[in-house]
Amino acid sequence: MAMRRRKDPARSKSTLMPERLPSILLSLFAAFFAAIASFVISAAYAEHREAEIDAAAKSLAENATSSIMHLAAARAELRHTQALLGDLVNNAALGRPFARHELDEARDTLSRSLDAYLDMPVYPGELRQWQTVAQELAKLHLDADRALSLVASGHPDQANKLVDGALRADFNSTSEAVMASIDLNARQALRLATEIAASRVRSRRIALVLNTASVMFALLACAAAAVQIRRHVRLLWRQGVLLERRADELEQFAGRVAHDVLSPLGSVALALDLALRRSDEGDPARNALERARLSILRVKRMTDGLLEFARAGASPESGARAEVRSIIDDLMVELVPVAVELGAELRVEPFAPCAVAASPGVLTSILANLIRNALKYLGDAAVCRVVIRVLDAREAVRIEVEDTGPGVAPALEQTVFEPHVRAQGARVPGLGLGLATVKRLTEAHGGRVGLRTVVGKGSLFWFELPRARSEAAHAPEIGPSTTA
Repeated sequence: MAMRRRKDPARSKSTLMPERLPSILLSLFAAFFAAIASFVISAAYAEHREAEIDAAAKSLAENATSSIMHLAAARAELRHTQALLGDLVNNAALGRPFARHELDEARDTLSRSLDAYLDMPVYPGELRQWQTVAQELAKLHLDADRALSLVASGHPDQANKLVDGALRADFNSTSEAVMASIDLNARQALRLATEIAASRVRSRRIALVLNTASVMFALLACAAAAVQIRRHVRLLWRQGVLLERRADELEQFAGRVAHDVLSPLGSVALALDLALRRSDEGDPARNALERARLSILRVKRMTDGLLEFARAGASPESGARAEVRSIIDDLMVELVPVAVELGAELRVEPFAPCAVAASPGVLTSILANLIRNALKYLGDAAVCRVVIRVLDAREAVRIEVEDTGPGVAPALEQTVFEPHVRAQGARVPGLGLGLATVKRLTEAHGGRVGLRTVVGKGSLFWFELPRARSEAAHAPEIGPSTTA
């Protein structure tokens, strides 16, 4: 009977995420757009109302008030002209000398005041009112010129009758017309002042409403963003739990696979070794057995490398501690014979005892990969030597592995710690995972890796790991040098 697959809630939620994403983004965009639009509309409306108020205030100050001042000055000058004309005619009738220049100056002043008024912009109805003023003023000037002509021709009595009759009526009607223009401008000034006051009140109310709406939309946008962020964080946490579970499962699976693969390979390798020991030197099958044994070893190296690389990203154990000297001593027991077989010198420079914040297995893996890598790539150098140095700093322990090999090509310096990166034409076996494993293990434990190389002279690979926190202060004890 087929088994039903259990539904993973974290997986189902993560698969829904792409479908919900457009609606989430749309809601956030709408909320923030509404808030921004409210602020923009509020600012634009306030600017518009401010421009209207400024225009009204400018019209009040530069037009209505100035027009009233010019008309008032013209009306006063009109009465002054009437008085001067009466005095001139009376003096002529009494046979007294008279000066006309004062009257001419008064009439010029009246004309200038009215011209200044006419330079102002007009309000609705003001042009029609000015036509009345112009008509009355024209009639006044005509009668005033007739009176002056009568005086000049020696008929002062007739001129006096004209002043007391028609001219008096002309001055009164002209003054009333000017006063009507003053009233019209005064009404416009009152209207403008009322509009300014009303506009300010209305602007404050509308600005308050728009600003309140802006704040509300902004708060809604922030609330929506907070909700979505909370949901996203919860989803990421669930996905993290799921990924961690899957990683544990993959690690267990990798361990089982490695065990299942290596167990039969071990039996096959033992059988091949036994067959090789029993075969004679000239046996034709011996070469085939040797090739089979090397193939088994190659498969084992591949399996070990892949498994070690897969586990290299694991988090460090809490309170982990590894004594550097003991790890190096154990590695020397294994690697010194390898160096002797290759005709190379493997040397450890004296150093003070120290410990790093990593498990002994991690430090062993890092050092073994670097030293084996250095020994593997010594090649045909004139001097084959690998030197190990331990530099104990305050916060970290730095370990250097320097060789006298051919060095690393400049094209590989930036990628030499990446997986499956190998020198072009490399003749030594490998998958290109050793240095990648070193980097992943070191960085997972809060350390750093690096390389200094000179083509044709050798390379210096180094890594740093944090010192063990529980390490007690130790004396600067220097151990003996280990040399192969």
